[in-house]
Amino acid sequence: MRKHLLVLFWLLFGCGALGQQTTVSGTVFDGESTVPLPFVKVFYKGTQVGCATDTAGHFSLSISDKLLEWDTIVVSYLGYISQDIAIQRGKNQEVTVRLQSTLFIEYDEVVAVAGDNPAWRYLKKIIANKDKNNPDQYSFYSAEQYAKIRFDLNNFTDDIKKNILLRPFDYIWDNTLKTDDGIQYLPVLMTEKYSTHYHRKEPYQDRSFVMGEKTTGLAGPNLIKFTNDLYVTPNIYDNFITILGKSFPSPLNDNYKQNYKFYLEDSIYSEGSVTYHIRFLPKHQRELGFVGELFVDSASYAVKEIHLRFDVMSNVNFVRSYYITQLYQAIDGQHWMLTESQVLGDFTVLENASDLTGFFGRKKALFSHYTIGEPLDDKLFKGVEPEVYEDSALVRSDAYWERFRTDSLSPEEQVLYTVTERVQNDPAFRLRKNLILTFVSGFIPLKGIQIGNIYTFYSYNPIEHSRLKFGIRNAADSPVEYSAFGAYGTFDKRWKYGTRVSWNMTKKGISRIGVSYRNDIEQLGRSFNLIDMDHVFSSLVQIGVTNSRNYVTDFKAYYEKSLGLGTVLRAEYFYKDFSPVAGNAFIHIQNGTPENVNRYRMSGVAATFKFSYLYRKIRGEFYDEFDFYKEYRKFPDLALRYEYTDKGLFGSDFDMQKVKLSIRQKVNAKKMGYFKYTIELGKTFGTVPYIALDIPFGNQLIIADEASFNLMRFMEFASDQYCAVHFSHHFNGLLLDRVPLINKLKWRSFVFGKAFFSSISGANKQQNYLFPTGLSGAQQPYYEVGFGIENIFKFARIDFAWRLTPGIGEYYYFLVKPSLQFSF
Repeated sequence: MRKHLLVLFWLLFGCGALGQQTTVSGTVFDGESTVPLPFVKVFYKGTQVGCATDTAGHFSLSISDKLLEWDTIVVSYLGYISQDIAIQRGKNQEVTVRLQSTLFIEYDEVVAVAGDNPAWRYLKKIIANKDKNNPDQYSFYSAEQYAKIRFDLNNFTDDIKKNILLRPFDYIWDNTLKTDDGIQYLPVLMTEKYSTHYHRKEPYQDRSFVMGEKTTGLAGPNLIKFTNDLYVTPNIYDNFITILGKSFPSPLNDNYKQNYKFYLEDSIYSEGSVTYHIRFLPKHQRELGFVGELFVDSASYAVKEIHLRFDVMSNVNFVRSYYITQLYQAIDGQHWMLTESQVLGDFTVLENASDLTGFFGRKKALFSHYTIGEPLDDKLFKGVEPEVYEDSALVRSDAYWERFRTDSLSPEEQVLYTVTERVQNDPAFRLRKNLILTFVSGFIPLKGIQIGNIYTFYSYNPIEHSRLKFGIRNAADSPVEYSAFGAYGTFDKRWKYGTRVSWNMTKKGISRIGVSYRNDIEQLGRSFNLIDMDHVFSSLVQIGVTNSRNYVTDFKAYYEKSLGLGTVLRAEYFYKDFSPVAGNAFIHIQNGTPENVNRYRMSGVAATFKFSYLYRKIRGEFYDEFDFYKEYRKFPDLALRYEYTDKGLFGSDFDMQKVKLSIRQKVNAKKMGYFKYTIELGKTFGTVPYIALDIPFGNQLIIADEASFNLMRFMEFASDQYCAVHFSHHFNGLLLDRVPLINKLKWRSFVFGKAFFSSISGANKQQNYLFPTGLSGAQQPYYEVGFGIENIFKFARIDFAWRLTPGIGEYYYFLVKPSLQFSF
């Protein structure tokens, strides 16, 4: 027992000493490029005692002779041939290890080509024939595809079995397997997918009909969602290949000389034809790029086979190594088509930890039954959805899969079905799962409902002081969604409450009706993208004092309809009743005399149209936090809203028309990273109180917010005509990866600029309705600029922001604001 505790302590706290008799240290290099390899697994053979190399490829590990079973260490890294290295028991020793990539194994049938590196000559011809060989350039084709994706827990030690979360499920370890390198792994998730794919060139469109899909495993929804990234089958003929949100230059990029070093290895003669074997390395070590090799048909200059690999040096988070293999065949003797694609990714949460537990992500896709050149029915391409699921796709029988599964299940995959059913029915598993869901989402799952948000049960603010809140909602997988809450302020001694109900009337697309009612406190000029105002952390991270909140009664009824994937139209009736909190007042100038007003009522109708190309989660709200996605979009996102209030028709206290237009896009800049922009335009027609004017989003929290002006106070400016512009360019690792020592941290840099251009008419500028203290009509454009560093510890970001426009009252010219974000 004492021995096991010592090993566990050693594993948790790094590569240290455990008995000082035998110590091995050294450096691991790539055998071809002589670049040091980080995060390589090094362990004593026959034990679970090991560590990972650091970012410079160094390692050091010690072991007591009592634990040493073999006088050997094993050096193992995905995409490389493992090495067993003999050591001397009881001594301190240093070794240098050069791992040979599995991409560059010598072949039997080789004829060396004499002369001085002729690779460029063949690359030129391959590029010249890209249009002829690129399947996307064919007028029509179709194929059947079977894909299998599996995730395996890997690199775990026996100590993980003692973890309090996993201890009751010791039966799952009966299915533990080992790679040839001695790395333990356990299958935890598998997805099978059978579909028919159709392609046409003019107008260009790819579309798949999913005939069957089956997911089995123990993983949560985030890992299941992550499998979608593995479904991507890159087209090697494209100039850039996007993997995990990163743009890698293809080795067949039109500007191939700028990105890679190419070497002609061999000319292979087989069955009367010649195949050129070419290998390649990134031209610059720390730029996004592949190490790999390709085999090219000498007659057509088409790719027959290609192997690609990138690893942790490519500044892609949570990836130790990523390996792609693609095989092509000449269908009907002339069209080279993809017949097999395999992906093997080695993912980890903590790259530089001694406990190297992570996941293998494996994908194998087989393509068959090609038809090429035969015109396809236009009905197959009706609609914009790239992937259409048949009604019974998710409930196919075992007999169906036996018929259409073109790659048989391995024994461990077959066992996965049995183990999954047992674990999911285990009460101990359900309890632990619910605890984790509560911590992450804030909601306590019970039978049929969820209680929460636990992080809003208590909060503090200047109006209510201590605020107590309780809420419920139903499970999210129901067509009817509802939620309700009740809250009480101990200082203002008022109850707040609200409810929301919506019904999605169709299984496919969106056809939804909904109503909501809320009686609560509202902060005008506060971004929809900030953490909830009554979140327990809000009062802890606020800068300065704000008394610009109001009581609001808000009722809304709407109907929204999808006009196609990525579009939605919402028609809405709304009613809002504003009243001031203690210490504030609404002042209306009547016949030249200021008068206090107890409330303002704003009632009318609105229409919102939104377009977000192929985005499945689009909703009808003009401002929606779910719109801040991470994917690149082919076209800009558009949101257009029109509001109309009327005194006579709807009982509003004023007549008003309001129009807003938002344009937003995230654009892939390839090797330069990516940039994002948002342009929002708005105009208010009518004479209205400040609660109905256009107030830009300020941010008085120490946390940066992408949708806000981070050095502007809440309710600092008001206007009835405006243009807000947000722009940022993210360089990924382009700049900092070139700085010695800094590049080991894998930080990424970005720059940004924000501006608010506005004006206010004389009728709305303190003529009929007075502004509260601190709010003013915009006199000049507002600007803030800055730069930042992201990917700090893989999830943190820091903004260094400067305000260039003076204001009234207290404000900051410069602030450093952190925030959290997740990306690869």
